[in-house]
Amino acid sequence: MRILYIQYANPGGFPAAMRAGRLWRGAGHEVRYLGVAFGAGDPLAVAGDLAGNCDWVPFGKLTPVRFAARALALVRAWKPDWLYIADATAALACAPLRALHGGGIVYHEHDSPDRGTSLRTRMEWKARNAMARRAAAVVLPNSDRAALLASEAGLTEPPITAWNTPCRDEVGPPRAPAEGGPVRVVYAGSINAQRVPLALVDALAAAPDIELTLIGYETVSSRGHNDRLRAHALHRGCTERLKIRDAMAYHDLVMALRDYDVTFAALPQDARDVNLRHMAGASNKTFDAIGQGQALIVGPGPDWHRMFVEPGFAVACDPVDAASIAEAFRRLGADRKAVRAMGEAARRRVLADWAYEEQFRPVMQRMTGGDGNGR
Repeated sequence: MRILYIQYANPGGFPAAMRAGRLWRGAGHEVRYLGVAFGAGDPLAVAGDLAGNCDWVPFGKLTPVRFAARALALVRAWKPDWLYIADATAALACAPLRALHGGGIVYHEHDSPDRGTSLRTRMEWKARNAMARRAAAVVLPNSDRAALLASEAGLTEPPITAWNTPCRDEVGPPRAPAEGGPVRVVYAGSINAQRVPLALVDALAAAPDIELTLIGYETVSSRGHNDRLRAHALHRGCTERLKIRDAMAYHDLVMALRDYDVTFAALPQDARDVNLRHMAGASNKTFDAIGQGQALIVGPGPDWHRMFVEPGFAVACDPVDAASIAEAFRRLGADRKAVRAMGEAARRRVLADWAYEEQFRPVMQRMTGGDGNGR
């Protein structure tokens, strides 16, 4: 079976895209990717075993037109059995293929589009809904977003929900028993005032048994935020317990997680972005962390609570309230052995039934019409 994965982005920046490719190949299928190269070296993010099967359209003013033309050319030349459309922009670019492609289509929405007012966003919205109705399977990483898409597109059956979990071979080994010293909390991602507020430093100052490391990059609109965090830590007297490290490649970051005990993954509740409102299940960060035996600090939303707090893998806080964050820090700092037990229980849950092999199984079965192996 031939599968053409089409995404108006760098698929290498989406772990689920790379995992799907490895699972398809492992089942004996052929896989090619079509993506957008946004700068020098960007394609290097693609996993080595898949890099030779990627077609790239360079980013520029005519990229949407070139992308659509390249998709059509690949379908005509390679004749894939399945098109795997992975975002709303790709759905718009591939709109003609809804009728021209005689094989199967899967629509997998990693990031849901904003229903904006511009002509382009309205066109993407309509194309995405039409592609979802045409698809043999619709896939989202969050059940709330899946329900929204089903309602917006008028789907007759619910989408498949596939969380962005690691595969079993990506899960780390059991961690060594907890030793003395502070509980090491890490945040990995973009660093700005919304995701890493000064309240986080205030909480650190109030919890002497915690060490906080930030791994990431300042966004264009948040230049200088690291300096503000350092200055605030100096003012609050916790400079020696705040570490800031540069962003690193995905594989290196996952390996680095083994040096820490807890991942801070709490997001503000009042985010207007639908993806941030419904991130449980979609957040690679949380699943990468528990796959390496870490406990979690999550936000107060009910979806986060059901998925991580109730089974004992996480504590919750209000990420804009320094006192709430400090309370979560103190709970974790008071018992290092309990923190390690939380992370180990979560790691075992991934191995048992949360691994991406299990998440993706319904998609494979829909595409193959049986056991997921095409046999």
